[in-house]
This record gives sequence, structure tokens and C-alpha cells, in this order.
Amino acid sequence: MPDTAPKPRFSRTAKTITVLVALVIWTALASGWTDKGCDFVPQSYGLVLTHGTPDSNEGCEDEPSGPTYTDRYYR
Repeated sequence: MPDTAPKPRFSRTAKTITVLVALVIWTALASGWTDKGCDFVPQSYGLVLTHGTPDSNEGCEDEPSGPTYTDRYYR
């Protein structure tokens, strides 16, 4: 009886490469928030998901509990 199981659409290698490329892009975008005074992990990564890349008036200000997001960032 022949094997009739469907073949996967993408190989495991292709999936791994896709995930790695996505992480590199996400890290590059997070570095824009780090340049604006935000903690790199996890704050910058989270801000990429919620706000995308920072505008000129967005960033993080120093607070006693750590950097906090603001949309009135001027440095």
C-alpha cells in the first residue's frame, strides 16, 4: 500500500530560517526604542508590537521604577 500522507508545505529548515529572520528584524526595530532611552528587553520588544517604530516625539523617560514610555519625548 503506497504512503498517502500529505507532505508538509514548508520544510523544517525553511520554517527555522523564517523565524530567525523575523527575530533579526524584530531586534533591529527594537534597537530604535533603545536609542530613545527604553530598556532593550522586554520593553523595546513590547513597544515594537504596540507602537511600531518610534516617532520623533516618542521614547522613554527615566523614572525611579525604570524607563517609562512617553509620547512627549524630546532629547
